[in-house]
Amino acid sequence: MKENKILNKEQIEDKIKRISYEIYEENFDDKSIIICGIEKNGSIIAKRIIKELKSICNINIEFITIELDKQKPLNSIKTKSSKIKIKDKSIILIDDVSNTGKTLTYVIKELIKFEPKKINTAVLLNRDHTLFPIKINFIGLSLSTSIKSHIEVKLNDNHVGAYLT
Repeated sequence: MKENKILNKEQIEDKIKRISYEIYEENFDDKSIIICGIEKNGSIIAKRIIKELKSICNINIEFITIELDKQKPLNSIKTKSSKIKIKDKSIILIDDVSNTGKTLTYVIKELIKFEPKKINTAVLLNRDHTLFPIKINFIGLSLSTSIKSHIEVKLNDNHVGAYLT
């Protein structure tokens, strides 16, 4: 199957920088925020956003990684860094691609139990096929694609890009 490059390395870096500034603008009054990355690519993007945020502001940033089976999310959600207190803090939940909103919805369902101040969402690519009542607050790029299309984000050192197949 043919790959069409949607974003190259520099474009991804630009999107991450813009999302970081938007997150700061939304949370500049907070002393501390929690960045939550969904494994694997969401966590990689989250760490890059944290690095960018630390270069532009003095907000204390805590990081949580969320692991789940995206095919069977109900019983598979696990958090790393569980010593972080979520109650009354702002959370930014990050993933690489939002297809239907299902993954983000299931993770938010778990996070809401800890009584956060608010939860915002950020994705590098939003496919506009939302089937679940989720709002993406910070979007790198929105795409109108066919439901049969697949988007793959590659973020390893040798190969960085977003591809439509």
